[in-house]
Amino acid sequence: SPLPAGEARARPAAPSAGREGGRRKRTTFSKAQLELLVRAFEKDPYPGIALREQLSGLTDIPESRIQ
Repeated sequence: SPLPAGEARARPAAPSAGREGGRRKRTTFSKAQLELLVRAFEKDPYPGIALREQLSGLTDIPESRIQ
């Protein structure tokens, strides 16, 4: 079922114990975000900064997480 427009946001994973090893938290994607990212990467598996910034704006995921 399609998600309402406001639900296409990344949800942080459960807090980890003390950020061991300096790792950042795993990003979880909604179904709508995942579909958009998959379609974009099928067209261009190596997106430039402009496309990553555009995807960031559309998905509300930080550009640094779109790789």
